[in-house]
Amino acid sequence: VVGGGSAGYSAAKTAASYKKKVCVIEKGPFGGLCILKGCMPSKTLLWSARIAELIKNAKEFGIHVNQNIKVDAKHIVERKNKIIKGFADYRLDAVKKNKNIDLVTGKASFISKNKVQVGNKTIEGKNFLISTGSKIFIPNIPGLKEAGYITSDDALELKKLPKSIIFLGGGPITLELAYYFFNLGVETTIIQRSKHVMSDNDEDLAEVIEKSFRKKGIKVYTGTSLKSVSKINGMKVIGFEHGKKNVKVKAEEILVGLGRTPDFDGLNLEKTGMKVDERGNPVLNEYLQTSVKNIYIVGDASKILEVVNVAVEQGKVAAKNMFGKKEKIDYHKFPAAVFSHPEVAWIGITEKEAKEKNINVEVAKLPYEDLGKAVCLGETEGFIKIILDKKTKRILGVAIVGHLASDIIHEAVPLLYNKNTIYDLAKMQHIHPTFGEIYSYLIDDCCDL
Repeated sequence: VVGGGSAGYSAAKTAASYKKKVCVIEKGPFGGLCILKGCMPSKTLLWSARIAELIKNAKEFGIHVNQNIKVDAKHIVERKNKIIKGFADYRLDAVKKNKNIDLVTGKASFISKNKVQVGNKTIEGKNFLISTGSKIFIPNIPGLKEAGYITSDDALELKKLPKSIIFLGGGPITLELAYYFFNLGVETTIIQRSKHVMSDNDEDLAEVIEKSFRKKGIKVYTGTSLKSVSKINGMKVIGFEHGKKNVKVKAEEILVGLGRTPDFDGLNLEKTGMKVDERGNPVLNEYLQTSVKNIYIVGDASKILEVVNVAVEQGKVAAKNMFGKKEKIDYHKFPAAVFSHPEVAWIGITEKEAKEKNINVEVAKLPYEDLGKAVCLGETEGFIKIILDKKTKRILGVAIVGHLASDIIHEAVPLLYNKNTIYDLAKMQHIHPTFGEIYSYLIDDCCDL
């Protein structure tokens, strides 16, 4: 196993459970993207931002506090580091305690399809699983390198916040970190090339986020075309076209949040003879297998769906497939979320995908402002929508934007796994008043059952 992140760890545990001899090669530090630079550290920071936002809005609920909020970014980052160390140490201990797993620290490089070099060691294996994760994509924008920028990795470690920041991109990483910086008092701007943020998802979800962010005070520009990046008098300046007008914005810092790309640096994949696509990424079959039959690729390195629950499942499935199984993964059954506020979460097909594939669907939709608990808590931004097969009423997808969306989406997981219809959901009871009962509200309000 080359790479000890979530996908590699999952594969190693699975193979070890079959009493196979496993070697995990990790260049370090141990833990993987999710623990070290992704899911867990970002959510730790976001909670500090959420507390700051709640304090700002406290007077709406009859609670009057001193609004001169002092942000201690150093303490926030140190708290995060302590928590993350605990997660990473726990996973490392689990690997070390497993008698069927050997851990080798170092950078692997293929010599052949059956051998890798790690420092002075040559390691031979019957099967190889590549789970080396991803690296941040930095586009070739004229002037960007000269002006200087930070990435999401850097942002997670900032113990001194800039007074202002510009985000390039409008994906999940940007939305989460923009929410973080803004609520800690940083003047925040988002510049997105596509018509909407979260351009791979449905526009109505993005519109709620854009409206919410703008209402808070975050500047959001969509449908842009970058023209220039420069540094003038210590400030970083970005020029772009927006709505047929030339616009310039400036800030102390720029964060490049334009996605990630598989990280195969130094692996010498050409030594294995595997087939690659036009971008140099290995071609995989539906079993996560490369053209070299004993080498599999999982997690972010597979570039299939870059979320950790998928990585964990890919690790399990690839390990099973190495040893005789022939399992495939249905990626429509994995929920995903963006942890800004309001949150966004979805599972199954989107309206956009249904339209592209000519799937005949109907959509039931209910706004949060019609949900009793949401009104009580003042969390009325957003909606839930269920995408149904028009003929059978089978639930094909669910999307939620609003408070607690990442938790509420979980009711939809068994609905899709069990191929339930809207009629099945109508028989299911919910506690009142809760955010989870929005499913019942939707049925009562939108479905003629």
